[in-house]
Amino acid sequence: MLKLRLKNQQLHLPLILLLAALLRLWRLGAKPLWVDELYTAFYSLGKTLDEIPMDTLLPPEAYWSLLDGLGSPGQAAQTVTTQSNHPPLFFMAMNAWLQAAGSSVWSLRAFAVLWGVIAVAAVFYLGQRIGGRRVGTFAALLMAVSPYGIYLSQEARHYSLAIAIALFALVNWIALLQGERSPWRWLSWIGLNALGLYVHYFYGFSVIAQWLVTISRILWRRNRRSQVLPWLLAMGATGLLYLPWLPTTLTHFFSEGGTNWLSQSTPIWQTIVLPWLQSLVAAVFMLIMLPVEQVPLGVTIVSALVMLGVFGLVLNQIIKGWHREGLLDLWSPIVSYSLIVFGIMMAITYGLGKDLTLAPRYFFMVYPALTVIAAQALARRRNWVLGIAIAAGIFSQLLISYDIALLKPYLPGQVGRRLGADTQPTIVLVAPQQDRYRALTLSYVLALPPHKNIQVAFTEPANAKSWQPQLTHAIPTEKITLWLVEPKRQGPFPSIVKLPQKNCFPMGKPIKTEGTRQQQYQCRVTSS
Repeated sequence: MLKLRLKNQQLHLPLILLLAALLRLWRLGAKPLWVDELYTAFYSLGKTLDEIPMDTLLPPEAYWSLLDGLGSPGQAAQTVTTQSNHPPLFFMAMNAWLQAAGSSVWSLRAFAVLWGVIAVAAVFYLGQRIGGRRVGTFAALLMAVSPYGIYLSQEARHYSLAIAIALFALVNWIALLQGERSPWRWLSWIGLNALGLYVHYFYGFSVIAQWLVTISRILWRRNRRSQVLPWLLAMGATGLLYLPWLPTTLTHFFSEGGTNWLSQSTPIWQTIVLPWLQSLVAAVFMLIMLPVEQVPLGVTIVSALVMLGVFGLVLNQIIKGWHREGLLDLWSPIVSYSLIVFGIMMAITYGLGKDLTLAPRYFFMVYPALTVIAAQALARRRNWVLGIAIAAGIFSQLLISYDIALLKPYLPGQVGRRLGADTQPTIVLVAPQQDRYRALTLSYVLALPPHKNIQVAFTEPANAKSWQPQLTHAIPTEKITLWLVEPKRQGPFPSIVKLPQKNCFPMGKPIKTEGTRQQQYQCRVTSS
């Protein structure tokens, strides 16, 4: 009987990893690439968005060729360093991945899926080291089905890689704190933290939290002060490994536009209250996500109430588990770590005016530790609580994968389908206005359905009254539909667009999508 139980326990992790992989691979390539993923693609290829042709009518398929022609890992590092504000390691690794897997939507995202599944394995080992095998199993299950974890694993970005590295670093850190001081543990802790710093700047929150917790424990317990030298040497080694990149870090931070996207112009009461509300949204998202955006108000209200209800139910069980087992110990390394990481985020939000709570994904450094803390509490509760979390996560994933919940605010998929809905020949002219909108407009183009009768050109913004774009390719002679698409357009679209042998007049009112406006035109042949 004991052997059978041990065998079943050994099967838990492989089954959980299989579940995690299935949920992350489900409809992986179904949704169009969005802005940040296009930046990932271009920088990993060693390219810039300047390669998008201007004033040239091309079928949508031609724009997919921009994702061909892979450069070297060194070119990827150089491109992301000069064109963006991220460390280079993820983009270099993605370059190597694309060399082997190609640059399709699926392969771009599969790299993040790989690290997302590895992170589930890592959280199992962290939970096991902190609270035993049952805690590790609960932590792995929670992360496997978490809509937040799946979301981060399904986007061609660096979050899942940073989470996986952080989890393995935390495993070694906890082992060191517990007295397991082998050279391999020290080197692993140093090396993983250094790697994480080269993946994402926010990884520094994890390093700072580990260091502060370690120093406080050494100073608080006098009998451990004799052990301070190895810890200081390890911290110094991590700093030395990052030192070559430090000047670039400072350049990125202070450069114009480097962190401007985090600065929001809002009333003072919103500046104070919103970060806490946004933090609550991120916490709920780690458990459940239903349609709350781009849906009727009634659906939003019902979804929000259900989400808060499920979250409150599970949170209540977590709190009871803490109190019953005395788990909510601020001296616990993993609890202290979580509080410090969150505190750093809030300090930057309020102290520097850079709202790190603006998007749920920015909580990725505190997410692994919160998962383990929740698993510690739920492991002492009845299994139905875990069942609710699993059901909520799987249902959320289905909604997200079918583009029902967690929509991108500028709706690339929906707008792409709208632009390509007409059966007659269609011309789509997109005007980025500024270079930073090129990825956004390109995401619309790549979301167009494959259609022989669609041609697209990137142009300058249209004039306010009469406008004649300068296009290098011939215009179809038959009746055509024209769409003008511009991000951040303030004034009206032109009342007439002149094409060779055609005049185009507006059909209906402009359509507003967050950050973008679209206007449809019907073109008629002019008399010669």
